[in-house]
Amino acid sequence: MCALFVVCLLLCVLGLGRGEEEEPNVRRIMKELDVIPDVLKEPPQELLKLRFESGVDIEEGKTYTPTELKFQPKLEWNADAESYYTLIMLSPDAPSREYPIYRSWLHWLVVNVPGLDVAKGQPLSEYFGPMPPKESGLLRYVALVYKQSGKLDFEEKKMELKSAEDHSNFDLEKFTKKYEMDAPCAGNVFQSKWDEYVPELMKMLYDINE
Repeated sequence: MCALFVVCLLLCVLGLGRGEEEEPNVRRIMKELDVIPDVLKEPPQELLKLRFESGVDIEEGKTYTPTELKFQPKLEWNADAESYYTLIMLSPDAPSREYPIYRSWLHWLVVNVPGLDVAKGQPLSEYFGPMPPKESGLLRYVALVYKQSGKLDFEEKKMELKSAEDHSNFDLEKFTKKYEMDAPCAGNVFQSKWDEYVPELMKMLYDINE
């Protein structure tokens, strides 16, 4: 009886250990990088995979250059083909993590995405990649997917890429509450810092010479 008890106890301990290891790494990284609570109250349940044309597969919390992330990525998450989703990518650190006076800066917003088919969604803001100022240090970028209750009518007009006013101070909580979205079902976070592509992007979007 004693030996049987010990075996059962060991199996329980091993089972608990596996359960902890199976928690998505993205949840832990978001807490470590203070995405919780700077952006979200609760982390997403699963990882949102992002793959860029440069060949970069985003690894949670890692640092990438604006040059590597200049084009819209392909996304993958555990989507239901019959459901609709909202995709949001933003930076809570504009213009820097120490002075985020434009929190949050919207980099991408697509609504009414059927399943995984982002191309068939309704873009409210086209994608543009990280553009951290030269002296800003590392900035965080958060990509999130929310499941919608169905196909929705969004009141927001499509934002012009060249409109800094449209993209600064995006209120994520207000937007998701307005359309009755629960916590994000998938997400990812990465970091980026200035490289030589940033002046090119600033000139293209805002006609500013950095």
